[in-house]
Amino acid sequence: MSVDAHPRILVHTGSLIRRAQQRHVAIWLKEVSTDVTSVQYAVLFVLEQRPGVSQRELGDELDLDRSTIAELAARMVRNGMLERVADPHDKRRNALYLTEQGRAQLQVLKPRVDSVEQVLTQHLSGDERDALRALPRAVADRTPIATPPHRQRAPALSRSVKPVSLVKDPAPWTAYS
Repeated sequence: MSVDAHPRILVHTGSLIRRAQQRHVAIWLKEVSTDVTSVQYAVLFVLEQRPGVSQRELGDELDLDRSTIAELAARMVRNGMLERVADPHDKRRNALYLTEQGRAQLQVLKPRVDSVEQVLTQHLSGDERDALRALPRAVADRTPIATPPHRQRAPALSRSVKPVSLVKDPAPWTAYS
């Protein structure tokens, strides 16, 4: 089916990324785990490579904000996959390590994650697989994260600007106060 044959919404980049992510999640649940998410797997994988990184460093590595990485780490600590250790030199820093359970879980999951890659890309040529990996990376690396309008600060007023009243004659309004 040609791109023109799809409803217009289905040709937008965000819609295409969402549809591909839905496929990925469905395959992940079937092939890998219903208990460990792909983000949790990424945490395990990074900590295997870089044991002792801080929550902030892990969040930066995975492009997750502070509250998300804090909640994720707390959940994985509760589930026995991670250990959080306070840095003796910097009380604000928590270093994260895999537990034995976390290491064992990672070893079980690695071949399953490889199978997800195979299922997702089996109908693509080598060049298409390379493009599939390169283009989302380019979007993520080159697109600034926008602050939602409800979280943006109003621009500060210059001290030389005086507030203007929209009521020309306040006298009629004072009778009702």
